[in-house]
Amino acid sequence: MSSLITIGRIIRPHGLTGELTVRPLTYSVERFNLLKKIYLLKHNIPVEIHIEYFAPHGKNIIIKFTEFNDRDAVNTLKGLDLLIPAEESPPLEEGEYYFYQIIGLDVFTTDGSLIGRVTDIIETGSNDVYVVKKAGRKTGGSPSNRDISEYLIPAIEEVIREIDLKKNRIIIEPVEGLLE
Repeated sequence: MSSLITIGRIIRPHGLTGELTVRPLTYSVERFNLLKKIYLLKHNIPVEIHIEYFAPHGKNIIIKFTEFNDRDAVNTLKGLDLLIPAEESPPLEEGEYYFYQIIGLDVFTTDGSLIGRVTDIIETGSNDVYVVKKAGRKTGGSPSNRDISEYLIPAIEEVIREIDLKKNRIIIEPVEGLLE
């Protein structure tokens, strides 16, 4: 099997019969129609799981695996990623990227300063926003005595200057107020 890519993350159990609420991390939730099986990483070992059905549910999906039939069984899956072999993803146009390719990239300014690492992507409708955890910052403490631990970087041409998957980095040109 080739490398596995993440197309969703289990948020929580849904109902009592083993259904799960999943946040899709893919270009279209409709791609779940094409899947009969998926992989979960348990102790860094891919485990094949079979999809009984899925249904869109707002921005998320509800998914049911044939291997699980009650809430207690699926409760242990909370937070796990849903993975597929990379070759099952269709190719993208030039300048387009899958979420899994962006999450984990280091973000630098055009002057070479490390800002942090992309930890999540927020879909806003007009453009995506990269959630970047600040480099060298610790989170914790009460809200009144801790620094902001992340930046929200809009994925627009004015800000994103380069995405280099081979060098594992994004170069940005911060607009006024973006990094404050």
